[in-house]
Amino acid sequence: MRRKLLVAVLALLCLCSIVSAFNRGSASAWYFKSEFALNAWADAGKIDNKQEYIDTVAAITTAHQLDPSHPHYVHMLGRITHWGVSQGLEPFTKLPHIKQWYIEATELRPMWPDPWIDLARLNNFTDGYNSETKHFMHQALTNGPYIDDVNTGVIRLLLQHWAILETDDRDLLFEQFKITTWQPKVLRQVMSDAQSLGREKLLCTQLRFNPSYSNKYKDSRLYRQFCTNA
Repeated sequence: MRRKLLVAVLALLCLCSIVSAFNRGSASAWYFKSEFALNAWADAGKIDNKQEYIDTVAAITTAHQLDPSHPHYVHMLGRITHWGVSQGLEPFTKLPHIKQWYIEATELRPMWPDPWIDLARLNNFTDGYNSETKHFMHQALTNGPYIDDVNTGVIRLLLQHWAILETDDRDLLFEQFKITTWQPKVLRQVMSDAQSLGREKLLCTQLRFNPSYSNKYKDSRLYRQFCTNA
């Protein structure tokens, strides 16, 4: 009798393991479908059509339901919905839900910088450059100081609020800017962001006079594009 019971328990555990593995595999497939769509939107700078957005939300929602403890899935659910709000496909009432998804991602994987910088961007949009926004920003920097998305995100935040920054945050801006000068593609993104905010003169002065990188960029096409009239 005990042997039959043991066999039954082992069979049940085996079945549970199989179901769990199947769910994880299915969740991964749905996740990659949604990630592909998000990357395409990022490249295009927009969502092509509403049905594509609806299908992508359905895909990442399915992934999250199949494996709710996976930090990437809950973070992607927040990021995709964030895109939906920015493109007018979701109401602004979704923003608290997005924030909660980002926070959940940080709780599941605290040392992952991506949801931290997304939280900083979102909180800056809803509440401005307050203590919570700064906390999220510094968490992103602590966990990913050389990640391109972190650097571009932090620099944009600091440029946006340059007029009210204290000395330590102004120093931080130039520290992070120095990192972006290591990669021309990232530097171009930062300069484009600065130009859109009317802050390119701050960075052009660095490219012109800072000996650490002025020799590399002062006569470059990038410099001529962004700094000739700055």
